[in-house]
Amino acid sequence: MLNIQNLTYLQNGLPLLRDVNLQVFANQRVGLVGKNGCGKSTLFRLIRGEIHPDKGEIILQAGKTVAFVEQEIINSHQSALEFVLDGDVELRQLEQILMRETHDSNWFEAQQRYEAIDGYGARARAAQLLNGLGFANDVLEHPVSQFSGGWRMRLNLARALMHRADLLLLDEPTNHLDLEAILWLEQYLARYPGSLIVVSHDREFLNTCVNRIAHIHNQIIDSYGGNYDDFERTRAERIAQEGQAFQQQQRYIAHMEDFVRRFRAKATKAKQAQSRIKALERLARIVPLHVDDGHYRLQLDAPERGPDVLLKVEGMGFGYGGEMLFQHVNLFLRAGMRIALMGPNGAGKSTLIKLFIDELKPSAGRIEIASDIRIGYFAQHQLEKLDGSMTPLQHLQQLAPKETMLTLRSFLGRFGLAADSEDRPVMTFSGGEKSRLVLALLAWQRPHLLLLDEPTNHLDLDMRDALMLALEEYTGSVILVSHDRSLIRAVADEFWLVADGQVQLFDGDLEDYKNWIENQRTYKAIKPKPEKVTQPKTPKPNRKALLSKQTKLEGTLSIAQTELAAIHHQLADPATYTNCTREEISQLNHIRTELERKIAELEESWLELEAAMEECGQI
Repeated sequence: MLNIQNLTYLQNGLPLLRDVNLQVFANQRVGLVGKNGCGKSTLFRLIRGEIHPDKGEIILQAGKTVAFVEQEIINSHQSALEFVLDGDVELRQLEQILMRETHDSNWFEAQQRYEAIDGYGARARAAQLLNGLGFANDVLEHPVSQFSGGWRMRLNLARALMHRADLLLLDEPTNHLDLEAILWLEQYLARYPGSLIVVSHDREFLNTCVNRIAHIHNQIIDSYGGNYDDFERTRAERIAQEGQAFQQQQRYIAHMEDFVRRFRAKATKAKQAQSRIKALERLARIVPLHVDDGHYRLQLDAPERGPDVLLKVEGMGFGYGGEMLFQHVNLFLRAGMRIALMGPNGAGKSTLIKLFIDELKPSAGRIEIASDIRIGYFAQHQLEKLDGSMTPLQHLQQLAPKETMLTLRSFLGRFGLAADSEDRPVMTFSGGEKSRLVLALLAWQRPHLLLLDEPTNHLDLDMRDALMLALEEYTGSVILVSHDRSLIRAVADEFWLVADGQVQLFDGDLEDYKNWIENQRTYKAIKPKPEKVTQPKTPKPNRKALLSKQTKLEGTLSIAQTELAAIHHQLADPATYTNCTREEISQLNHIRTELERKIAELEESWLELEAAMEECGQI
């Protein structure tokens, strides 16, 4: 369907892509991956014909159509539903013909074609797309101009999906979506009847949606069968094999050259030496392996010991313009807790974090933050607060004026801001580079509590992996808002569900949360303005679901009891007090206290489930 042959594209006189080849066949789903700035979005522009290659060609099979998501945020007075319907160009053309009063042969052909593409069901299909992407039915007739930028990008996505194209190009389609909409989009793309090329830094999204990976690196494209996990495994094996082959050839060459040096001047060996020289000339040299894997080694240093309770919320309420978003919220956060805030867009996750950092004030109740702790806060709007005229080094010097330049440069290097990046003005940075700088400034302060609001936006997969590992090793507390499921799985120990004006512990994992979403009719409930968000009530669980939860809880409880027994054994051993420092013994006691608290909570939850199961059995 699509054939890219020997394509070269120059950027500022230098090759961004060189002799690139890529074929996409019918019903193929290709994930286009690579470091930020490697040329992924540029390749999309080349395929769409917005720019032209300096060499080579892009051939789209005759009669095939391409759809893509417009990046421009359109300010239109058209209704959301009509705007999306415009995505089906053929549908609109047929409608124009059918509006004519003269019923000639063209009119009857248009009528037949209109029925063939189910034109009468087009409005229902458009409404389903909008519902899936989070729009409530009662806003479908609202003009596009009334929606915020993020919701207009969703409209652009729905319009592209409405196209019925043979080839769909999606460039970071999940950036403006919450987890509910991402899960819906995955299901939709799994049934998409055409071919797909998607650029994404969401590992789980790629694993679900694609069956082939096109990897841009060193100005070329390599193709791999399978999803993203398959690609990583196969690429690692290929790198290892190429490295072994290169080393083996180097040993062979060294042996041949040594023979030539020793025997070239000897009459009895001269003929053999000449033969080896010719063999070396004919040898196809393996290029020295250069793997620019882009992996960083981030490190979030542990803070000094702080208080046990970092945050306490009692009877908190908050709203916008008289409409309450939260009511009667009670929470507490202990040292070492790692929380992911879950819930639909507009339910108040980002608002809750702003309340925690005192950027917003509660209208009722109180939020108490321990006074002697440092809070590290990351949000996308902080990228715009960076001084564009200053370099990363100057930003860090403001925080640490007494530190040596070597120390500061070394620290920035952990976040991929080494070499020329640390001395460039921030105004020249990409979104990913700005995100890395904000994370570096945050990490330097060694916070007791990290509040992270979508920290992986603009980060490529390598940097996401580095951040994930750093957060896994970080010993402070974390409250995370993210739609990156890999990050949530790696970082969070507990979920707080933000919905229905409440924030409360969610008893379950990501799979349970996915099931909760499916039971909520969430897509009908979400609205563009957060103060109007409503959620249907959680359906009463059946006995089978309760039993499944109880089984999972028993497994967690067993692990916690085993860990507590090991801590008790260690504390009861006299050798512990001889071999361990006072701080280490104190840490053991702290772990024991936390495990005892956790076990008590788990046992209470188990009893609640047991009571609920008995109630189900009586119905």
